[in-house]
Amino acid sequence: MEDHYTTLGVERGATAEDIKKAYRKLAHKHHPDKDGGDEEKFKEVNSAYQVLGDEKKKSQYDQFGSSFEDAGGGGAGPFGGAGFNVNVDDLGDLGSIFDQFFNRGRSESSQAKRGNDVSVDISVSFEESAKGVKRDIAHRIYQTCSHCRGNKAEPGTPIKKCATCDGKGSVSKTRQTMLGVFAQEVKCATCQGEGSKVETSCTDCRGEGRKMEERTLTVDIPAGIGDQQTIRLTGKGEAPAGQGVPGDLYVSVHVQPHSTLKRDGNNAVSSVSISYIDAALGTTLKVKTLDGENNLTVPAGTQPGTRFTLSDLGFPSLETSRRGDHIITTQVDIPKKLSRKQKELLDQLRETTSKRNFFS
Repeated sequence: MEDHYTTLGVERGATAEDIKKAYRKLAHKHHPDKDGGDEEKFKEVNSAYQVLGDEKKKSQYDQFGSSFEDAGGGGAGPFGGAGFNVNVDDLGDLGSIFDQFFNRGRSESSQAKRGNDVSVDISVSFEESAKGVKRDIAHRIYQTCSHCRGNKAEPGTPIKKCATCDGKGSVSKTRQTMLGVFAQEVKCATCQGEGSKVETSCTDCRGEGRKMEERTLTVDIPAGIGDQQTIRLTGKGEAPAGQGVPGDLYVSVHVQPHSTLKRDGNNAVSSVSISYIDAALGTTLKVKTLDGENNLTVPAGTQPGTRFTLSDLGFPSLETSRRGDHIITTQVDIPKKLSRKQKELLDQLRETTSKRNFFS
C-alpha cells in the first residue's frame, strides 16, 4: 500500500493546510467526471485524505503506519505464538490509543456514512471580487437517487435484516497483536454495514442508492474574496452510496488580474503618470477606482513617488465589511525629446531660477 503522504505528495511534517491544499488539487485533477480523470487515483487520494485530514487518525498513522495490525508478525506474536489476553483498560494512556485504533466498543456501522468532498474552480473579475457576485456552477456529481431515496431497493419491495450480523451492521472479529488478542467490531461484509439486504435492487440506480447527475448550483461569492481563497459549502458534495450525509463542496476562487489596479491586503493600489509641468504647477486628474472614475487633486510641487490616499475605496474585509483604501503613487514623466520652443522656455526658467538662488 502506498504511503498516504506520498499519495498526496506532501512531506510528513506538512501542516493541515498544506495537506488540505494538496488534496483539493489532486481531487480536482483526478475527478472521474473530468476529462483525463482517474477514478482509482481519485479514490486513493480520498482515502489518504480521510486519514491525514483527521487529526486523530493522522496521529495514529504517524505512530503505527498502515501495518500496525500485522505488528505481531502475521498473528503469531512475540510470546511463543499462543498470545495472551490483555485488559486494555489497565494500559492507561496506551489503552486510549488502542481504543481509538481498534474502535473498541463502537461499531463502524454506528457512524453515519458520508459522501466524498468535491472541489471546483471558479473565475471572477477583479471588480467582482471586490463587490461580490453570484455564479452558477454546472457539473456532474453523485446525488441521492430520487427513485429509491437512497435505500437501494426498488420501491414497494422488501428490505430484510441481514442474517450475518443480525441487523447490527457489524460483526465481532479478534486480532492477534504483539500485546495479545483484541476483539474488534468490524463492518459486516455481507451488508457492508447497512444491517439490511434488499431483495430487489432499485432499477434506477442499480442498487447503489445514488446516481451521477447534472447539477447546477448557485454560489454566492462574497465581497472582498481574495485570489486562491476557498468557499466551503457544507453538505453540497457527493452523496454516499446508500443512506447518509453528503460531503462538502469546496469552491476555489481565482481572481483575474486588472489592467491598472492591484490588491495589497484590503487596499487597492495603482499608479498615475503626470508631466513634470503638472508636478510643478499642480493639476486635477481622473483616476479609475473600484467605484468608477474619481477626481485626484495633485498639488503643486508634487515629487515622484508621492502617495495619495482615497479613503474607503478599497476592498471590504470579509470579517468586518470595513473597506480598505485606494493608494495612488505618482510617477513624473520626464520627456526625452523637446522642441526648440520648449528648450527656450526651460532655459529661461533655469536662468530665472539661477538668478533667484544667487540673490537669495
